[in-house]
Amino acid sequence: MPVEVILPKVDMDMTTGQISRWFVSEGSVVKQGDVLFEIETDKAAMEIDAPASGILLDVTGKEGVDIPVGAPVAWIYADGEAYGADAVAKQDEAPISPLVGEMSAKPTEGGAVPPASHSAAPASGLPAISPTRGEISQSPLGARATPLARRLAREAGIVLSNIAGTGPYGRVVKADIDAAIANATPRVAAEAPAVASAAAPKPMSDDQVLKLFAEGSYELVPHDNMRKTIARRLVEAKSTIPHFYLTLDCELDALLALRTQLNAAAPVKKTEKGEVPAYKLSVNDMVIKAFAVALMAVPDANASWTDSAMVKHKHADVGVAVSIPGGLITPIIRHADE
Repeated sequence: MPVEVILPKVDMDMTTGQISRWFVSEGSVVKQGDVLFEIETDKAAMEIDAPASGILLDVTGKEGVDIPVGAPVAWIYADGEAYGADAVAKQDEAPISPLVGEMSAKPTEGGAVPPASHSAAPASGLPAISPTRGEISQSPLGARATPLARRLAREAGIVLSNIAGTGPYGRVVKADIDAAIANATPRVAAEAPAVASAAAPKPMSDDQVLKLFAEGSYELVPHDNMRKTIARRLVEAKSTIPHFYLTLDCELDALLALRTQLNAAAPVKKTEKGEVPAYKLSVNDMVIKAFAVALMAVPDANASWTDSAMVKHKHADVGVAVSIPGGLITPIIRHADE
C-alpha cells in the first residue's frame, strides 16, 4: 500500500497551513527522512520529512494554497509497487481479508457456512446493544478511508460506505467528511425549533467590498497566514475586551494662519449678493487634506481588508462624519489627495 503524506499539525491553534515550497518534484525517488516540503503556519515555517522511502506520486498539495490539517498532499509508492490502473486491477484480484470485528466462519458438517448476524444476542445474556451514533457501517468490501476521515466520521455519526471518496482509488478523505457534514447541517437546522435571537451582522463578502472602489484604482495583495492570524486576534480583542480612548489638544496656530492667507488670496466672483470669494477654506478642509497626504505617504495605511487579500488603494478617499437633523451621514471625499 502507498504511504500517505499529510499536512501535519505543528501548532496547537493550527487548522490550516500552506506549502510554501516543494523540495522534490512528482516522480522523484525519496528516502525516509528526506525533506519533502516546507509549510507556513500562523507562527513559523517548518520543513516536513518523508515518512517512508519510495517514489513520490499523486502530489495534490499546491504551493500557496490553504490546506486543512490532516489532508493528504502526496503519496509515496514503494519501488515496483503498482500505480494507477495496474494497482486497481491488483486490488480487484487480491483476496479480501475479514473486516475488524468479524468472526472467521468455519464449515459446518454439511459444508455450509452459517451466515453471520450482527444482531445476534451476546452469549453473556446481556441485552443486544444497537449500533451507536459513533459506529460506522462498512460495505461488504470495506470503505477505504484515511485515519483522520474515519475519526471525523465516527465523531459525526456518518456511515463511510455512503460517501463517495474523492481521494486516490476512491479513498474517503477529510474533505469528503466535511462536505457530508455541511450538506447535513441545513436539514438538522430546519428540524430544530426556531429560537428568537438577534442574528449577528454578516460581514461583507470580498466582492461586495471591491465594488465600493473603482476598477483599476487598487492593487490586491494576498494575505499570508500571519496576517490572517493578526486580523483574527484583533477582532477577538475588539469584541471581548473593553476599550478606552484618549484625546489631546493641538495648537493649530500655524494652520490657522495659513488658512487666513489662502482665504485672503481667493479670487472674487460676482453674484446676486455682490462680489464674494470663490471659496472659503475651513479647518475641516485642511484636516481632510492632511489625512489624504498622510495616506499617500504611508501606502500600507491606505488599504482596505477582505478575507482573501489586502486592497491597496492608488488614491486617498477620506470619509467625513457630518451631523444632520435627526442623524449622521458620512460622505466620502474621493481623490482627496489631488
